[in-house]
Amino acid sequence: MKKIHRRLIFWLFFVLFAVSTPIAVLYSQGYRFDQYRQIFIHSGSITVKSIPASANVYLNGKLQTGSSLDIINNSFTLNGLRPGSYSLQVSADGYQEWVKQVEVHSGISSEFWNVFLAPQKLSPNELSATKVERFFPSPFGKYVAFVNNDQNKFHLWSYDVENNESTAIYEGDELEFSKNKSENLEWNFKERLLLSPVSRNDRKDYLISDLEKEYDSFFLSNSTELRNFSSARWSSENQWTLYFLARKSDEDRQNLYSYDVSTKELREITEDVLAFDFSGSSIYAIRSNNVIYKFNIDGKEINQVTVSPISDEELGNSSRLIIYDEDRQAVISETGGLFVRNNETEDTIRKIADNVNEIQFSDDGKKMLFWNKNEVSVLFLRDWDVQPQRKENEIQEIMRSSSSLDNVFWFQDYEHILFTYQNKIKIIELDPRDHRVSMNLFENNLDSFPAAYDSRNNNYYYIGDGNVPGTLYQIQLLPRPGLFGQQ
Repeated sequence: MKKIHRRLIFWLFFVLFAVSTPIAVLYSQGYRFDQYRQIFIHSGSITVKSIPASANVYLNGKLQTGSSLDIINNSFTLNGLRPGSYSLQVSADGYQEWVKQVEVHSGISSEFWNVFLAPQKLSPNELSATKVERFFPSPFGKYVAFVNNDQNKFHLWSYDVENNESTAIYEGDELEFSKNKSENLEWNFKERLLLSPVSRNDRKDYLISDLEKEYDSFFLSNSTELRNFSSARWSSENQWTLYFLARKSDEDRQNLYSYDVSTKELREITEDVLAFDFSGSSIYAIRSNNVIYKFNIDGKEINQVTVSPISDEELGNSSRLIIYDEDRQAVISETGGLFVRNNETEDTIRKIADNVNEIQFSDDGKKMLFWNKNEVSVLFLRDWDVQPQRKENEIQEIMRSSSSLDNVFWFQDYEHILFTYQNKIKIIELDPRDHRVSMNLFENNLDSFPAAYDSRNNNYYYIGDGNVPGTLYQIQLLPRPGLFGQQ
């Protein structure tokens, strides 16, 4: 080869190297050439993590390859996307589709970490519990207590989930379970003792029952001369001890008492209490001055939690106190006013809403779900830096309906909400980008029915009409986790 030819080849490769190297560097840094604008632009990406993890991802209708799958966290990333709007679809065989219009921005990853695909068909299990009027899963999901009135008698039952067997716990005359939906039967933390709010001789009372029947069932009113019982709860520390509010015969104010089932010991814990709740090994109580106090479990070592009253309004003796920890508390007044104290970057106390039915804190305490019969909303108690980002004390209305909403629960991931609408069991996501995806899980044959969600085991229970009216059903909302916890 002649010398001039060698030089030409050298300079050819040099020019190719000089041209291609910057292009390769730009490409590796996420830049792409826009043929319409004739310039290099910084590309973006989309990251998706779904349940089930084996879902297919489509972009503008085109199936994306598995080369973008991260096997460490089961996320799927689409790199090198030019800024603009894309149709993102996530689907899997046997599941409903999740579809959104997604905006991709230069140099930014649009992340969707909580994509949930509802099964197209759920198969409810018909349980042996029948004639159920109200029911209450135990803390670890081993049992479900249920009540009914049959042949003019009150019946309390325990249903064993594993063995699909119902056992009679108590039967009595002239007795009925509380009609107040905010009052629930309480299991103690050992899943052995039951505390049932009842009406007896036209007076409010509590029935204490032992699943193992070592102790005979008895009424709280028979163990004390106190009156006007309310808000009875099992201790978070001692399986035999319950706490309740009551009045002495010569007083109008409510006091907080404890009662030991094993020793029959009655103790006054503190005076002048509107409502109380537990968090860890502490008792929190709000008094008639609307100030929240913290006690240890025996009522000593009193500390004032709120510097000022949580409300200037009169809360009422039927108000409810819900505690997450010393920095996060909520009060629902007798008339449904919701007041929240949140102590993070600043210590705030404010009224959030009116006509509130119930609230639920998320397990990590960063969100609070609250609702009434027509609206479901979420208060964000901490800054949330993962997409979609949220700010401390921000409130988002998740949904509103002219028809009644019921059976509202946090889903297991605390990024979705379960609820019933008319005769449908539904799930809706918190993520508002483009729109909140809502999916039907199941259609019951009743317009109104009690339901409960056992998030620990991901079991959904509801009352339906089987061969016997008031039959209890169970739905497993997610398949059992496989290897490495994957769905």
